Amino acid sequence: MKNKFLLFLVVIVAFSIKASLLDEANGLYSKGKISDAAAAYKRAARQGENPTLCYFNLANAYYQLDSIAQSIVYYQASVDGAPEFFRGYLNLSIAYYALNDLGECISAARRAVALEPKNQKALFVLAAAYRKASGYPEAITAFEQLAQLYPDMEEPYIALGEMYRELDDAHEAIRWFSQYPENGKNSIYVQLALADIYESKNDLVRALYCLKKSFEKDPSKQLTWYRIAELSEKSGNTLVALETAQEGIELFPKFSEMALFAGTIAFKLEKYDEAERYYDIARKNGNAAAIVGLDNIRMIRREKQNTR
Repeated sequence: MKNKFLLFLVVIVAFSIKASLLDEANGLYSKGKISDAAAAYKRAARQGENPTLCYFNLANAYYQLDSIAQSIVYYQASVDGAPEFFRGYLNLSIAYYALNDLGECISAARRAVALEPKNQKALFVLAAAYRKASGYPEAITAFEQLAQLYPDMEEPYIALGEMYRELDDAHEAIRWFSQYPENGKNSIYVQLALADIYESKNDLVRALYCLKKSFEKDPSKQLTWYRIAELSEKSGNTLVALETAQEGIELFPKFSEMALFAGTIAFKLEKYDEAERYYDIARKNGNAAAIVGLDNIRMIRREKQNTR
């Protein structure tokens, strides 16, 4: 969370003034000399060079130095000197979030949102803090507002889908996950989440559809293909499950669980030669359970010979 916000929130603020200490501090900060910059900001503040901005930039420096508690002291000083300083409240809320002080984070974020009601960053911090504090009604309201104001932002759809899923509201979870952008960076996760929800509702057709979409996006995920085979059997399509498992063995020849699954399905269908072949693949790839399957096939064959 910390680095994510700092990518766009740590900004050195300065106005054109005659004195040079603040300029010197900003120059040091820009060169990555953060400790030296912090000392220079302190000197500038003591000299009365726009203390609000000095404190704000000093707080940014401490945040970069992982001195979060110190950064809070100076973010607070900056907003004390300028009660309408939006960015001061915003960064203050982020610092509190980093320390998991969610009450103070929410208080600062609410103040930032009051100053700029449609600001994307402030709304996101507020929503994330409410969610982390298990304040679901407030978090849902904030994330829904973000989704409405910034429809291209991916995070609200996932957050809302997850929260409604945690609240056992499958309908709303599906609604929000389904609005996630098709080519979003977390689209595979979203499709897998939808598959889980549909499976829990026993809607296996839609669950399989989501699993297949997930696999299309990343064909390297052998567990996704395994779930497709598993769900095919669960839906009653045993032959389809076996065919899927066979294809999985071709795709992932070292995946012993897939071979074991294929062997088990073939065994149930009394295709013992096939089952033996798949169990042997699983055994060669280190799956001890395949030995039991092979023993069962030998026992059945002995029984058949004894009854002749």
